[in-house]
Amino acid sequence: MKKRIISIALALCLCVSSQSVVHARQEEPLRHADVLAEQSISGPAARDNTLPVPTEVYEAMIALKERDGYREGTTWTDDEPYSDSKGYYRWKGGTLDGHNISAVGCVAFAFILSDEAFGSLPARMYEAGKFTFEDIKVGDILRVNNDTHTVIVLEVNDAGVVVAEGNIGIGDHKGKVHWGRAISKEEVMSNTSHYITRYPEGYVPPNDPEANASIAAGTLDGGLSWNLTKAGTLTISGKGAMPDFNSTEDQPWSGNSSRIRKVIIGNGVTSIGSCAFWNCGVLSGEISPSVTIIGNSAFRGSSLISLTIPSSVKTIGDSAFRECSNLSSVTVSEGVETISQNAFRACTSLTSIDLPGSIGEVGAAAFWQCQAMTSAVFAPGSKQVKLGDNMFMQCYYLMRVTLPKKIERISEGMFQNCQMLVGVEIPQGAESIGASAFASCYRFTTVAIPDSVTSIAMAAFSSCSLSDIYYMGTEAQWNSISKSGDIAAAVSKATMHYNYVPPTGSEPDDGDDNNGDNSGNGDNSGNGDNSGNGDNSGNGDNSGNGDNSGSGDNSGNGDNSGSGDNSGNGDNSGNGDNSGNGDNSGNGDNSGGGGRPGTGESQAPFAKGKTFTVSGVTYKVTKVGEEVELTATKSKAKKVTVNTVTGTDGVKYKVSSIGAKAMQNNKELTNLTIGTNVKTIGASAFKGCVALKKTLTLPDSVKTIGTSAFSGCNKITAVTIGKTSKSRLTTIGKSAFNGCKKLGKVTIRSTKLGSIGKQAFKGSKSSLKVKVPPKQLKKYQKILKKAGVKVKQVIK
Repeated sequence: MKKRIISIALALCLCVSSQSVVHARQEEPLRHADVLAEQSISGPAARDNTLPVPTEVYEAMIALKERDGYREGTTWTDDEPYSDSKGYYRWKGGTLDGHNISAVGCVAFAFILSDEAFGSLPARMYEAGKFTFEDIKVGDILRVNNDTHTVIVLEVNDAGVVVAEGNIGIGDHKGKVHWGRAISKEEVMSNTSHYITRYPEGYVPPNDPEANASIAAGTLDGGLSWNLTKAGTLTISGKGAMPDFNSTEDQPWSGNSSRIRKVIIGNGVTSIGSCAFWNCGVLSGEISPSVTIIGNSAFRGSSLISLTIPSSVKTIGDSAFRECSNLSSVTVSEGVETISQNAFRACTSLTSIDLPGSIGEVGAAAFWQCQAMTSAVFAPGSKQVKLGDNMFMQCYYLMRVTLPKKIERISEGMFQNCQMLVGVEIPQGAESIGASAFASCYRFTTVAIPDSVTSIAMAAFSSCSLSDIYYMGTEAQWNSISKSGDIAAAVSKATMHYNYVPPTGSEPDDGDDNNGDNSGNGDNSGNGDNSGNGDNSGNGDNSGNGDNSGSGDNSGNGDNSGSGDNSGNGDNSGNGDNSGNGDNSGNGDNSGGGGRPGTGESQAPFAKGKTFTVSGVTYKVTKVGEEVELTATKSKAKKVTVNTVTGTDGVKYKVSSIGAKAMQNNKELTNLTIGTNVKTIGASAFKGCVALKKTLTLPDSVKTIGTSAFSGCNKITAVTIGKTSKSRLTTIGKSAFNGCKKLGKVTIRSTKLGSIGKQAFKGSKSSLKVKVPPKQLKKYQKILKKAGVKVKQVIK
């Protein structure tokens, strides 16, 4: 590794985000939260300042898991457990570029665990590209999620790492302490911006002579044997099939299930038994080419990160990988024929799936609630593939779908709540489109339907934005299709393209109806039976766990979480919003609709934390597919409007926040318009914008004006905060308008303002008047006094 020379600015870049704040100061006294100040650092390195080995590092960190303040689920944010907003934790890992580092949030949590293990041993930091996965060791600190979150490594495995973290920003663990999340090797190397280690350069951990020592072993019914080593490798060996187990308690290794980190299924073993590794700690696995069946619930609820399923496997059982929340990648080899119901249900980290041409059946709810999945592709094959109900239901970010060449139907609820799905090409031979097949796919605009379809069931396109239907038959054939319930009304709003012929190996061209006949929808006759929708095919025998969930119960249909605003549906967003830089950037079609039904043209929305740059302005995604933060600009535009921007992923984003120092010391900016999407103006966002002049008006949407946000903007004469009494402003930070020496009038319309920082208006004109809502006059006089405004200057 090559050590990076770090400036303090970069050190801060490492540690400042919407989820965590770090301040670097040279001579600042240590300020802990009360809950932390009473807890001394007591790890092995703290006692004698010697270098601990990785096992000692792990033991020191994991001991905190049972201590008050660090238990699983404990609240941990930028403000808690700190006693107030000025509480920090200063770590003992030495200086970065000559400066001490103080931290809160996720950074503080990682620093505390690091100090527990390493005491005052010095640290080194490397940027992405300057370290390898092999360099990462227990106790190292990673800045992940594209520079928005900090974690500390508890374990390293060939498949990835296991981490501890505070102030996690996702899921049920949001704003809490969480132990044991696994991150794949691929994600670590693609999304880690900085790496901090306290091991000396060139350090090689000592080998554990007992790593391969057996800690438990035995035999299975049928003659197979098993062995678990101290290093956590469980090996199944012998010849024949593994027995099935009825529950986790029946597993012979149940007493050591959390210690299993790798499973090796030896050559000669022909199956993996039902429930074999359910809820085990296994992170990776090796399956020999003798295995033909993966049993029901075999790896359900395990910590598995990634897996390759060999070509010898013919059947993946019911719920085999269900609720493997760490499973981010799986390779299904050519040769696999059946994926049973619920097989990958609720694998919430699985981002894509590629299925081979050998597949003949995918069961009901097989990928239900795979909420990170963006792409699903079936390779061409000769079989007619049977697709179960609710197969991709609630895959909220699914954008790209390639269906098998031969299918019998689009099943009930197949894509329900796939809120990013733009279009699908249904292959020739499909006979029906099931009930609620595309329901609540808010961005769904385009579909290609073959003339083999004879019925479209109720609510198939409910709550869609269907604008174009490419039909592969005549108008008369279309009118003969049975259309149940609301279908006639739903399709009447779309433009019909009859006699459509899909290009070979591609999807239909945008706007090409192939015959010039863009006639209307006809009489939509034949709204009779709901044929073809009731067989609930693909459910299998449900052996092994008795859980027939997802097979037609259509649960979760009203959830609608993660979207709800129908944004981006054909609105050509970006064309007039002057997105943040005055040059009308982001032009072009962001509708996502009217294009090819197969969605090959659509790109998945950027992940949370991903940054992109449009016309010199850099944005960071804060809410997938919906919101971004403006983080920096190189634009020299004099007029800037901050409201929306069309990202390089084609998604129209609301700019909901302006980051710390985003436009600091911009000497060109004269006119600023902040749109109604902006909620937060970060610390020093416009500090030193000396050309910014006249009246500054902030919309009702702004809740927080950060520390020194407009400090030194000495040409501003008036500030209006909120246009109506619905203004949501709650906080004006310290020195927010300090040094605005021409500022003579401030109007505050919010009735919710509860905090104004010290010297917020210091240095403004002596004749300054602050107009506030009449009912808040006394309250605001009191809090404005701390901001450098005299009581008599506050008027109603």
